[in-house]
Amino acid sequence: MRNAILALVLGTALWSVAGWLAHPRELWDVPAFWPVWGLAILCAGALGLARDSRPLRDTGLLFLPIFGVLTISTLHSGGGANLLPLGIVAVAVLALPGLALAWLAQRLTAARR
Repeated sequence: MRNAILALVLGTALWSVAGWLAHPRELWDVPAFWPVWGLAILCAGALGLARDSRPLRDTGLLFLPIFGVLTISTLHSGGGANLLPLGIVAVAVLALPGLALAWLAQRLTAARR
């Protein structure tokens, strides 16, 4: 449970900073998105090293706050939510490397025990 809370707090901090750096444009449109995305992938891998790791849950909670940032920035810029389903698919695809890294880290630590 502690790992899940940490994942949610880390995700909220990372994606909030990215949203602040992107203001007033869309998060996808700024160069700051990619370093934050890479850092989120590394955080997912680090969370996979924890003893009580659940990679799918932890990665999901790490990338969940991006939906709030995207929704707020879209509504603030006067856009509509008609592309939200595409955004959900895009975030799911962008989270896959983090999930793979977390699963790999979990497997490696389980093999060492």
